[in-house]
Amino acid sequence: MAVNRRTFIRQSGAVLGTVGLFSSLPFSLSCSRRPGPNDTIRVGLIGCRNMGWSNIREFMTQPDVEVVALCDIDETILNNRAADLEKLAYQLEKTDFTQPVLFTDFRDVLDQRDIDAVIIATPDHWHALMTVLACQAGKDVYVEKPMANSIEEANTMVRAGERYKQVIQVGQWQRSGPHWHDVMDFVGSGKLGKIDLIDVWRFGGNKVPVKPDGPVPDGVDYDLWLGPAQERPFNPNRFHYNFRWFWDYAGGKMTDWGVHLLDMAIQAMDVHHPRQVQATGGKFVFPEDAMETPDTLTVDYQFKDLKIVWKNDFGRQVNEHNLGHGLVFHGQHGQLIASRSGWEVEPRIENGGPMMET
Repeated sequence: MAVNRRTFIRQSGAVLGTVGLFSSLPFSLSCSRRPGPNDTIRVGLIGCRNMGWSNIREFMTQPDVEVVALCDIDETILNNRAADLEKLAYQLEKTDFTQPVLFTDFRDVLDQRDIDAVIIATPDHWHALMTVLACQAGKDVYVEKPMANSIEEANTMVRAGERYKQVIQVGQWQRSGPHWHDVMDFVGSGKLGKIDLIDVWRFGGNKVPVKPDGPVPDGVDYDLWLGPAQERPFNPNRFHYNFRWFWDYAGGKMTDWGVHLLDMAIQAMDVHHPRQVQATGGKFVFPEDAMETPDTLTVDYQFKDLKIVWKNDFGRQVNEHNLGHGLVFHGQHGQLIASRSGWEVEPRIENGGPMMET
């Protein structure tokens, strides 16, 4: 689907504006084939390199799912993942496996009328627009975290799901961890007493050496990779994993790890909109490297009677609990310390004894 990039961006802006301004107007689902309870759900993957591949591996284990399309702007990754998927199907003994159709332009995926849902696992700056377009095309959406790069983008995505009656799920895998469910239950039990502070952190990180601009790699549609972002020369630092360190596309460690860990605090306390947010930080650890986003950052979220504090620091590896990431719920009777490795409770000691049962 050839199109001038400037024209595409202008048209995309119009799409987002339409959803935002006229979300209450009638609509049709002429592109949609809604599966019945016994039907196979036909899924297309957009963005195959990292989390997209992790997601599609899990989708492949579901007996009612058929992967019918793979899409990536990098033909090398696309072809490699097609081969990987065939190997996985063999390992899972899927005797009815059919090689999915390969695409390099996500719009061609959305044009396929027999696709019921898409996984969007692209860099963050594409999440909002692709989700809206997928909903318009009658597709349900599983979109990787972070949901979007701004609150208004996220609101637009929600409006699109409501207007076109499509299901949108955000890829917060961490919520599925059994021990995180136990953490939520313990915090909700009230045993910690009143919780007035939650520390949330992710320490560590690598320097991003400065590299010169260079040619676009063979088989890469760089214009489509940029999409709605500002047009810039190709630079390997801004491509694939390292995109997250540049404001054009993402928000650094906060929108990478922070999305998961802060989500645990918000879910546990059932809080929503903070009254005040204050952030301080900068590039203090690697001031001369290529990264734009902060390598040192502290954000205070003030709620009515609760403060949540996020910290990322590339200069530290662990905190006083010898953990590189995690949360501490500070309660009146003790504290709960949680990470992806597990959780523990430390009662507060008063008059020679613990103030709570664990």
